Amino acid sequence: MPNPLITVLMPVHALTSYTVAAVQSVLAQSHHNIELLIVGKEDVNSLVSQLPADKRIRGITRESHGVIGASNTGLKHSRGEYIARMDSDDICHADRLRIQLDVAQSRKDMTLIGARVDIFTDHGILGDGNRRYQQWLNSLITAEAIRESCLIELPLPNPSLFAHRDYWMQMGGYREMGWPEDYDLILRTWLAGIPMVKPEATLLQWREHPQRLTRTDKRYSREAFTKAKAWALTQPETKLGLNAGRSVWICGTGRNARYWHDALIANGASVSGFVELDNAKIKTRKRHLPVITYSDLEQHCGGALIVTAVSNPDARNALRAWFVERKCRIGEDVIIGG
Repeated sequence: MPNPLITVLMPVHALTSYTVAAVQSVLAQSHHNIELLIVGKEDVNSLVSQLPADKRIRGITRESHGVIGASNTGLKHSRGEYIARMDSDDICHADRLRIQLDVAQSRKDMTLIGARVDIFTDHGILGDGNRRYQQWLNSLITAEAIRESCLIELPLPNPSLFAHRDYWMQMGGYREMGWPEDYDLILRTWLAGIPMVKPEATLLQWREHPQRLTRTDKRYSREAFTKAKAWALTQPETKLGLNAGRSVWICGTGRNARYWHDALIANGASVSGFVELDNAKIKTRKRHLPVITYSDLEQHCGGALIVTAVSNPDARNALRAWFVERKCRIGEDVIIGG
């Protein structure tokens, strides 16, 4: 396709049965004016020769190592007006690109579009954690809901992303920061004020398996995610004032709270202390800082930013409702974090 409307960018490490299924799902899209850019190692042309024969497939050798190098090489060589990300172990719904294109063309702003997902495994058994994550992901549709959730977890899966090439050029592709490159992209999109949305339809089957980077790469640890969140929260673009001396109270005293404290301090923020439920066994100090109860928070807050560091979804939702009931502004007075 000399002038494809959409480039589908797929980094490929090695040819597997997953790769073939992923490629076939892209080639079977109801929107045909596409190119599929397979970005791999030096043997990428040999790999492409083993895929279904289709003139829309192009093989490109990555210009630097890893998935970040492959993704950025693909962005550099893409020819489409729109660029969609796809992973080599997932499966697209046949109407994915058509639906995402319709959303993109219906909006006047530069928007990053994701998709609802169906997380699946080869053996058909999905763990409770993945079920909860899928439910949470698929509940986020509007730009407002996605924006509020950016500091909880990754709200738009990387292989579902779709945007005009101007978006990708403005963001400068992916970066190596010591945390997940896809989450880094989403946080930079959040900081730039670019809307992020999802169509109503479920458009991606997202394969869960032991070899996924999320299972094997230390950049995907909870601590690494928290470092990314703290970095974003302390940037001046947020207008939250953490770079100008505004302090933080952290809700929680567990491991997540410790990660938040350490990452905020590393980014130059000031932490006043921690907030915990009223309990006879409540600790009085954490990281050499005071631990107060929620009943004491109002008198101690004094204009500080409140950040929740609670991973349990039910507890997090209860906290959000508690703050809303007290007229706290989510995103200004309180940041809902995970």
